[in-house]
Amino acid sequence: MNTPGSYRCYCESGYSLSADGYTCTKERDCFSMRCQFGCQFDRAGAAHCLCPPGLRLAADSRTCEDVDECREANVCPSRRTCKNTFGSFVCVCPNGFVMATVKNSVECRDENECLTGSHTCSRNAWCVNTDGSYTCRCLGNFFGDGHTCRPRRAPQSSSGLYFNYKLSKRIKPIYSSL
Repeated sequence: MNTPGSYRCYCESGYSLSADGYTCTKERDCFSMRCQFGCQFDRAGAAHCLCPPGLRLAADSRTCEDVDECREANVCPSRRTCKNTFGSFVCVCPNGFVMATVKNSVECRDENECLTGSHTCSRNAWCVNTDGSYTCRCLGNFFGDGHTCRPRRAPQSSSGLYFNYKLSKRIKPIYSSL
């Protein structure tokens, strides 16, 4: 097309104007490439499939696969663990710790399982908070590992032990259905 003192190129339908401003190249349709997330044409007119940040082009050059950002060193601050997600990652506190704001910074602090009730101590035990965990201790008149506490029994006489033995060996009646 003629313009005052110059000219301008336009392309017919089905063609697009290249970056040089005068070459027409046949348009490629992204749909025919079957790209997972879309495509882009380079200066030479070649089409390439694109992937959003956090993903990379797979070997088939059409689909995108996740980038595991957690494989990089020092992705998360100290006391946090990197957990990969599709297209991104999150930094999480280890078990026994919770994310909290301390003096205007986000940090992992000890979770007091004894206060939150998330412990598994017996109801006959004390819960003792430790850094990142807790321990259970049976109350004075109970014994066990703290998760299971049984009452302490006074020592029985030999006749009491014999009676309990005989009681345990008693034959129980068998009931028949009528």
